[in-house]
Amino acid sequence: MYDCLIVGMGPAGMSAGIYAKRSGLKTIILEKNTPGGLINITNLVDNYLGYDNITGPELAMKMFEHVKNNEVEYKIEEVKKITKDNNIFKIETNKNKYEAKTVILAGGRQPRKLDLEEKLSDLKISRCAICDAPLYKEKDVLVIGAGNSAFEEGIYLSEFANHLTILARSEVKADEEMVETAKNKENITIIEGEEIKDVITENEAYKVITPNNTIKVDGIFSYIGYSPMTEYLSNLNILESTGYIETKETETLVPGLFACGDIIKKDLYQIVTATSEGALSATKAKKYLTELEK
Repeated sequence: MYDCLIVGMGPAGMSAGIYAKRSGLKTIILEKNTPGGLINITNLVDNYLGYDNITGPELAMKMFEHVKNNEVEYKIEEVKKITKDNNIFKIETNKNKYEAKTVILAGGRQPRKLDLEEKLSDLKISRCAICDAPLYKEKDVLVIGAGNSAFEEGIYLSEFANHLTILARSEVKADEEMVETAKNKENITIIEGEEIKDVITENEAYKVITPNNTIKVDGIFSYIGYSPMTEYLSNLNILESTGYIETKETETLVPGLFACGDIIKKDLYQIVTATSEGALSATKAKKYLTELEK
């Protein structure tokens, strides 16, 4: 029996784990993939206090080392179902079953897929510039997306590519400074407000067809937003219409069940807000258990 079981080992989950363990709670974190979550596929983090220039994987590893130094128990397992019975949560994973007095949901979100990916089985889409940029050295690349991620990763990719096109299917939503940086790159072209009509595969290259352009590229990167990983929580009735979790200061509608990080509905999705929410979740879990034992 655990005092606190945490689902997800991104910045929010790792922060919650450290705070829960240091408050004396018997704690475990369950993560289905790699510690760090989405920051593992982020090229550069330059807005997290104390680190003005660090890669996403480096920051993820520093956070993970902090968790290990605090001797927080963790396992690589995927949570499949959570139920509650008489103030005890029962958690089923792909490997084991657990019981916990409180649960903190910090499973994050995942990149959305293009509609074309369902139709074209031979379409290879990358979502990690830091992972795949060297594969496209001196080649032509397309980045699909209108926000900061598309422009930030596109600027990074342009250091490798011969030519890079950023296709914003709607209006550009990235920060003005980032857009200006992209515009000042001689090998970056920005196309705004055009939907993809078709993609034709030619050997190992693609022809991407929009209403006004045919873009010939060797690789395609997609940054079109995210979807919360909350499907396994549908039985708890804590999700709003888009799949995110509704919370009040990290508290869900289920007593003893907390949520933090990118999995919750909020205005600002940043590492700093995720770590803050993780700390708050663990603090509230401790308070909940104290009240429960009175």
